[in-house]
Amino acid sequence: MVPALRRIALSALFVCAIVAFLQPGTAAAEPDAHAKRQLTLNAGGATPTSDSGFGISLNNGNSDNPSKTSSGSKPSSTSSGSSNGQPGRIVMKTPPRAIESPLFETASEVKLQWDYDDNMKKPPSQITIRGQMPSGYFEPGTTKPLYWYIAQNISAPNKMYTWNTITQSPPGYTLREGTGYKLFIIDSSIGWDNSTHVYPGKLFQFMLPFSMYNSRYAQTNDGVPKGYNPNAAARPTVSCVCIAVLVATVVALVL
Repeated sequence: MVPALRRIALSALFVCAIVAFLQPGTAAAEPDAHAKRQLTLNAGGATPTSDSGFGISLNNGNSDNPSKTSSGSKPSSTSSGSSNGQPGRIVMKTPPRAIESPLFETASEVKLQWDYDDNMKKPPSQITIRGQMPSGYFEPGTTKPLYWYIAQNISAPNKMYTWNTITQSPPGYTLREGTGYKLFIIDSSIGWDNSTHVYPGKLFQFMLPFSMYNSRYAQTNDGVPKGYNPNAAARPTVSCVCIAVLVATVVALVL
């Protein structure tokens, strides 16, 4: 009789162990709804779309040759302090420079962070960030590429900027899913027209190609909150039934 009880108890213990192993963990805590999201993935194969309803005049002065800042004239190249004649260049940190064409989410805030290389002897006191729409988008009534200002003449001592893709988009346009976008960072004192000229020790125009994507996460993962981290889920717990079976097994083995 005792060996039979032992076999039953051991079988019950084995079943309990399987149940405890398969028991799902409890849900992780609700993520912060105000957390900023940023996605820097390799660009996919999405195709930019044009909306024929975009025939609207911008009237924001964002032409291919915008008016220059107070330093629109060519700055002197002798005051830079550079010893090798090379211009300074931006080295991106966020998104990482290893990603040649990052992917940004529409209707989000994109964090930009950068540094300067060793040739930057005279860092800009103010920078301008400019965007360019994909091919097929033109300045109204022209065949010129459609540019817009993300930020103008801003001081960025920490070499970082957060771009709101909703409020800092071309007036009258919405940034849509697709490839072919470009982002430029220039020295405001040099101006747009001169930003590709070489001025030793001063910032040379930086250009970052990127793509936009529309997150469908909520539609394809119903019930899973955005920002959910499965690694933060609680570990499985042993149920009271399993504890009771374990105690019964010990008792049976003692008898």
